[in-house]
Amino acid sequence: MRIAVVTVLAICAGALWASTAVAAAPTLRIVPGLSLTVQGAGFLPRSLVRLRVTDSGSVLRVVSVRTGSRGGFLVRFAALETCSPTAITATGPGVRQARVPLAWFVRECPPPPPLDPAPTPY
Repeated sequence: MRIAVVTVLAICAGALWASTAVAAAPTLRIVPGLSLTVQGAGFLPRSLVRLRVTDSGSVLRVVSVRTGSRGGFLVRFAALETCSPTAITATGPGVRQARVPLAWFVRECPPPPPLDPAPTPY
């Protein structure tokens, strides 16, 4: 009887460990709109996450946000346009880190128009 109880407990502990080990990695995405709004998911519930918004190496904003009961958050930067940054990363407790994929910026943010050539003298 004791062996059966120990076996059942070991199986339950293994299943619990496997479910936490397979948990999805955290993700970041930009919500469509005029001002920059970032949505995060997959972080530890009710944990503190540091969100860093940069543009070509210079830091535009660094904020800390507490995740909800499901490990998600939503942050709106009213003063920044959606295509202002070139990188957005979020770091949670431990090694939980996510970033907006570079492909999003390439796909959604067109490059500025080319400069007009100097006027030609007539």
